[in-house]
Amino acid sequence: MKVLLIVVMFNFETGSELETRMDFADVADCHAAALVTFQGIDADVDIRAMEIPEGQEMLEGTMIAYGTEGHEIGMYACNVLRSGARSADG
Repeated sequence: MKVLLIVVMFNFETGSELETRMDFADVADCHAAALVTFQGIDADVDIRAMEIPEGQEMLEGTMIAYGTEGHEIGMYACNVLRSGARSADG
């Protein structure tokens, strides 16, 4: 199993930054890496599940990171990659 991490860090001065990684063997490691990423911006980051309004589509499991003062500093999602392709041995 491979897990994809998509991180968006909000920066209203220079524009938002996007980071992706696919080197996680499980979802827990992905969430831990996202936490470390946001702690680099704000050591006291608070991460909460995003409340998705009815009728709006978003990646399942999208999380919002809040800074010490309560403002949003970014968002991320950890998703298991699914592939229809099979390897040569299976």
